[in-house]
Amino acid sequence: MSLRLFFILFNLLQLPVYIVAMWLSFDKHLWIFYTAELLFVANILFSIVFYRKVLVPLEVLSGALDMLKAQDWNVQLRRTGQPEADALVDVFNGMMRKLHNQRLLLREEQHFLSMLVAEAPIGVVVCDFDGKIIIANEAAGNLAGAVAGEHLPRLLAEIKPGTDMTMRRDHAHSLRCSRRSFIREGVPHEFFIIENTTEIIASAEREAYAKIIRLMAHEVNNTVAGLLTALDTLDLSGDEAELIASCRKRAMELVDFIRRYAELVKTPAPILKPMDSSAPVIGCRRFLESMCSSRNIKLDIEIADTAIVQADETLLSQVLVNIVKNACESIRSDGRIVIRVDGRNISVTDNGKGISPEKQACIFTPFFTDKPGGQGIGLMFVSEVLKGHACSFSLATDDNGLTSFHIKF
Repeated sequence: MSLRLFFILFNLLQLPVYIVAMWLSFDKHLWIFYTAELLFVANILFSIVFYRKVLVPLEVLSGALDMLKAQDWNVQLRRTGQPEADALVDVFNGMMRKLHNQRLLLREEQHFLSMLVAEAPIGVVVCDFDGKIIIANEAAGNLAGAVAGEHLPRLLAEIKPGTDMTMRRDHAHSLRCSRRSFIREGVPHEFFIIENTTEIIASAEREAYAKIIRLMAHEVNNTVAGLLTALDTLDLSGDEAELIASCRKRAMELVDFIRRYAELVKTPAPILKPMDSSAPVIGCRRFLESMCSSRNIKLDIEIADTAIVQADETLLSQVLVNIVKNACESIRSDGRIVIRVDGRNISVTDNGKGISPEKQACIFTPFFTDKPGGQGIGLMFVSEVLKGHACSFSLATDDNGLTSFHIKF
């Protein structure tokens, strides 16, 4: 039973008492009749005052509880004119304003964080209690997809909780992945940060091998210069003279050997000019054919379409020479190389021995080589020039055994 209904029934139950008292005293005791009548009027007035002073504020506070249950923070209670009730109303309205402002602030922060996560260049992945991905921004899918296909959960499963892992699946993608956790509604959730560190690692590698090469060149040149000076002072004949000549030749070969490394460090920046994407291929076609003919390798050039690109023709021609030279060495003899130009894409495909999955991630690493007597600087030069052109590139062997070097401007 509600308080209002109880109050009405209470007043209605008093009404027969007053009626009976006035009816019995109307003829015999008029003073009782008038007294009962005054009490009846006073009771009505008191009930009205009581209703306004007590029941109305209680109904207002009851409505406040309903608003709290409904989580409606945008309303305010009206003052009732009752000091005690108005004090509660003021406290309630102040609390509602704070809740409204805090909820608005929380929504704004959530919106900002959502936009930040969505637009961030680093990958962000959030999982629920069961490890199911509930949030994954576009960068996470792009970075992980470039490294591990479309298997983002499999990539994240390789990381131990609370640790960081650097993954390098090929020459063009190095990722640093961090696995952390946070508490939400009393339940631990995990999140992952995926950062592309390819350029950072490449820059560190370039700086490291540049310092090593400069140091090697300095020490070798100084040593050889002193050795040659000492050999020039000797006046020998016969077998001794031949020995001195052999030492001099070997010293000059060593100087030439270290000079090639030093030239790699000094790779000139490309001078970009508008040109046809087929120009480097056509310009060095005769030279490339001569490289292949000596090994009985057939060279086919296919120009499906062309486009105007910003490039340095001289450097790109040297890149093609290096790529075709590697293809010839892979084939050895009696094979086929196809150079294809299709708009902004250039590819060199050969049917050589191919690249094993173990070597795939290392082929563009500085000084890496699997050739006897190789120095590992050919693909380093190619990589430096193509990065200077802001080209994307890849080198891989497909399921058919064909190895392709793809360049895209």
